[in-house]
Amino acid sequence: MNPADLVRLVDRLEDEADGYITLEDVDRVAGADVASAIQEGLLLVDYRTRLDGTPVTLCRLNRRHPLVAELTKW
Repeated sequence: MNPADLVRLVDRLEDEADGYITLEDVDRVAGADVASAIQEGLLLVDYRTRLDGTPVTLCRLNRRHPLVAELTKW
């Protein structure tokens, strides 16, 4: 998946989500590991702990990245 398609996909996921989306959600829907998008700064991750004590990695678009800003026009 190219970067522009990934940005559109994650933007759609964020719009449709009732809450936060996880890195696992993004990997699953993208059908690939998105680590390179994280390294390039397209995606940001936050490491959190669920109420039950299990770790979770949240994922979101980096709205300040030029490609994200261009494609999402926030």
